[in-house]
Amino acid sequence: MDKRVPKMPSEYKGDKIEKTEYTKTAPRRWTDKELEWCKQLKKEGYTNKEVAESVDRTIVSVRIKLKREKKKNGTYNAPHKDKKYQTNTNFMEYLQPNSVLDLYSANSYYKRYDNIDLTTNDINESFDTDYNLDAHKLICKLYYDNKKYDLIDLDPFGSAFDSFDLAIKMAQKGLIITFGEMGHKRFKRLDYVSRYYDIYKLEDFNIDNLISYVQNIGIRNKKKLSVVYKKEWKNIARVYFEIAEHKITEQWE
Repeated sequence: MDKRVPKMPSEYKGDKIEKTEYTKTAPRRWTDKELEWCKQLKKEGYTNKEVAESVDRTIVSVRIKLKREKKKNGTYNAPHKDKKYQTNTNFMEYLQPNSVLDLYSANSYYKRYDNIDLTTNDINESFDTDYNLDAHKLICKLYYDNKKYDLIDLDPFGSAFDSFDLAIKMAQKGLIITFGEMGHKRFKRLDYVSRYYDIYKLEDFNIDNLISYVQNIGIRNKKKLSVVYKKEWKNIARVYFEIAEHKITEQWE
């Protein structure tokens, strides 16, 4: 390890989490002291790689944890937060929904609307949301319970791909998707989008092709998804779809 990077005291480390059939390794629990240590190193100018070396974790683990903390305190993606909220407002005025499912809602934008039936969720139990469940497990439960919503907002940390189909099935008027996977393009990574979106060339890795993929899921569900707003920022994109019935008439022509 780089000598200039301070070593975190061993007593700050959390216990190992027992391995299950779903995990290849035994991850270590985060402690408050370890998290504060990481934050302090970042304030002092250390890189994620150096912080990871200091606390004996992977770079990915450190990066994700610190980003989640930013999301928790409202600073994650702060540069485009105002523009996102303004577009949310415009879309709400356009769509006029009576019910909203905010599936990844650490700090739900929609709480400002007193006249809508709002359902919120975040896997982090420290957030005051209606549910604190894994998003995909929750949307499966809600679909099983035959729930419907005028608007569903998928604004994940990462990708909401697993929730697309059920969200389209349940949404009546509109769907909003934040495509966090656009961040992979920065590192010229195609592993995720090739596996899920059938995109195998960097030049094909763009928001329009991701939109087309989602619209095709809509067609399979007999729904037409029309783009009302498309917003792109560094490493992220957010698309606002209006939903209408897709009528298949070819067999009658």
